[in-house]
Amino acid sequence: MEATGWASGDYLDRPLRELFEDVASGDSVPAAGSAVAVLGALAAGLTAKVARRSSSGLPSVADLAQRADELREGLEPLVTADAAGYVEALAAPGDRAAAMAAVSAGTAFMAESAAEIAQIAAVLAADGNQNLRWDATAAARIAVVAAEVAAELTAANVGEDDPFPRAHSAAILARTAADRLK
Repeated sequence: MEATGWASGDYLDRPLRELFEDVASGDSVPAAGSAVAVLGALAAGLTAKVARRSSSGLPSVADLAQRADELREGLEPLVTADAAGYVEALAAPGDRAAAMAAVSAGTAFMAESAAEIAQIAAVLAADGNQNLRWDATAAARIAVVAAEVAAELTAANVGEDDPFPRAHSAAILARTAADRLK
């Protein structure tokens, strides 16, 4: 029997339409965690683009672009891994709390990554290529949503236990960075 849905392989190696269809399916995964990973990766990509096109005015744009790329590369595998981890946690025969904590470590990482993306994008919106200010602002706002949802997912899985404090703090940092753009 051929695997379907998230079990068909890494979403990074499949058409984007398959991710959309799988998220919309009646299956339990992929769901919000995978969507957050996608949003964070897209925000990081957009941030890197703005940095690369902001050669004047900011001496560190190459470093900002590189860091945004690193954050994107860290988030990309979580599109599939979050789904796989959640299924594994649901099927955990013994300590389900420990399995959910492992999934939550991934969502906390998403929140922290998204917060850093929001901070970089906010710097670029303020001081980067002003023709791309709206792209940087969009990246920051997308990253804020990703951070906040990741923190909420972490709380849903582990309450206020570790790693929720990290995810919650990251969401606050992301919101603070984007609020400076108003």
